[in-house]
Amino acid sequence: MAAPASLSALKSHYRTGVDDLAGEFFGPCVQEAVLYRRAAGYFSSTALLTWMDALPRLVRGDDVQVLLIAAPELNSQDKAVLQELVAEERRAEYRRMVVDRMLEEIVVLAENPADDGTRARVFAWLVANGRLDIRFAFPKHIEAPGIFHEKMGVFDFADEARVAFTGSANETLGGHRLNYESIDVYRSWVAGDAERVRTKAAQFDEAWENDAEGLDVERPSAETVARLRARAPRKLPRSRVSQPTGGSEDRRWRHQEEAVKAFLEKRSGVLEMATGTGKTRTTLKILQRLIESRELQGAVVATDGTDLLDQWAGELDDWTLRSQRPWLVYRQYERHREVGEFALGPEGGILVISRSQLPKALRRIPQAAMGGMLVVHDEVHGLGVPSLVTSLKGKHLPFRWRLGLSATPERSYDEDGNRFILEEIGPTIYEFPLEAAIARGVLSEFDYVPLPYELTDGDRKRITGVYARRAARKREGDPMSNEEFWNELAKVYKTAEMKPQVFTEYLEEHAELLRDCIIFVETKEYGDGLLESLHEHTTKYRTYYAEDDREHLEQFARKEIDCLITCHRISQGIDLRSLRTVVLFASARSKLETIQRIGRCLRVDPDRPGKRALVVDFVRDNGPSAGDGEIPSADEERRDWLTSLSRVRRTENA
Repeated sequence: MAAPASLSALKSHYRTGVDDLAGEFFGPCVQEAVLYRRAAGYFSSTALLTWMDALPRLVRGDDVQVLLIAAPELNSQDKAVLQELVAEERRAEYRRMVVDRMLEEIVVLAENPADDGTRARVFAWLVANGRLDIRFAFPKHIEAPGIFHEKMGVFDFADEARVAFTGSANETLGGHRLNYESIDVYRSWVAGDAERVRTKAAQFDEAWENDAEGLDVERPSAETVARLRARAPRKLPRSRVSQPTGGSEDRRWRHQEEAVKAFLEKRSGVLEMATGTGKTRTTLKILQRLIESRELQGAVVATDGTDLLDQWAGELDDWTLRSQRPWLVYRQYERHREVGEFALGPEGGILVISRSQLPKALRRIPQAAMGGMLVVHDEVHGLGVPSLVTSLKGKHLPFRWRLGLSATPERSYDEDGNRFILEEIGPTIYEFPLEAAIARGVLSEFDYVPLPYELTDGDRKRITGVYARRAARKREGDPMSNEEFWNELAKVYKTAEMKPQVFTEYLEEHAELLRDCIIFVETKEYGDGLLESLHEHTTKYRTYYAEDDREHLEQFARKEIDCLITCHRISQGIDLRSLRTVVLFASARSKLETIQRIGRCLRVDPDRPGKRALVVDFVRDNGPSAGDGEIPSADEERRDWLTSLSRVRRTENA
């Protein structure tokens, strides 16, 4: 029996630190196999998804089937119940409940638009398409569960060739590189190995059919499998970034190639690209080019906000599924704590990290490794906050490539922050602004409705209070900065008392705008004051503040609700292509916030090619007197700019 040509060099033993388990063993075997039988140890639902990371990029487009026996990771209550139950029928019923509970967690995750959602949808796709069949093993003696501790697998190839292995390694990329793992390999075409291969195959089959001594092996219920299949996409999940992929339409997106070229020539700098024009996709193209040139060893992606971090992790997971070279995505934000693993072996890894945690992380990553790494700052203006200016000064310089991304990289009223970004990341090296994106059809055209309002006596009283506080601070020798003064005044205008009434009157004749709509307010209390008016026109709305469940955003993304009322949490980077309308109860003098917010609704929607967006704003006609000169009205400036922008039309030669 001859070995498949690509497997003729397989060795009898592999271990991390000496061998590349992914590249030399698991990858070639899965690519050649027609059947892969695997007994793989103990798993929670999320650990099971992580274990599956390596498989989709190898089985995509092939006909290999995976039979997996895993043991659910039992909590103390599960162990106690299984030990106490005497009747086998009751024990079997409880085991099935544990199995279904584990898979139900994956069903729920598959609804998530980001984070582990991509992994869960891949898992569901493999089950639905017959690529993966899974059963769960329970040791009969819960207090001594070592009977299922051994990990083993059997690959069946064409022409009846087989490879069996035993050992500690899993297919997870972390198992390949970060842990000390080893496997013994038996090849059916090698003298003396054939009997061992037959024995391992028989042991697996015995367990699979629930005939193994000391094990109870359960199948998931048909109902749970059906729910998992129902969550499966028609094809393997791909990038959520929309972009045409053929014919003359591709020229609309040529700015991405221009941006890639500009960065690869400069190696450091900021890509100033309008929201929705593909900053993420451009970054992935840069990653791919550097990998293809064999220059890149690893990467760090830093930004702010769990939603945006989740989106980056999801996009990178998606990208690794399609990559010819396996890369591992690590997370260091919120509940994720993986920077230590990344720092131990950053080669072939990408760390997605919250910006606030970056200073500590960079102390753990060897500087020598940074010489082959790319650091990416999404929404790079966030890098210039005073705390990071202090803690990160000079820390980016060891990176060979330094990339900043933003629609608006300039920080208002903050020369120190702007100078710091320039020193750490570099200047703007490429621009693709809103006007160009709308003219080229990369972003949708939009209508602009400025609703006039006036200040009430209560508003004027609050403004008088701001001036009084400024005067008191000056007398006390602690004068307000211009920025602080303007911000306090702006908060009064953002929460002006007449705006809700004006909006309520407008809704009487334009209630349809609440469909696919996000309302941006300054505070939760102000937003709560709008709910009664909204309820007269729709019940399909939710709030999305700091304390609110992420499920509200996911419901909106799935179009289960029409309208979200929020403050700042989704101003940046979240891809909601079906969004049509934004209502700006609150908008800053700086264009930064307004660009980020209207950019949410200007994204093209492949399901609605003729989409035309709507921006509803509130405009006060006259600025107040400051006693030492007129303060220009931020509302008037914004109205003039957005009016001009709304007149931009798509042109053939843009």
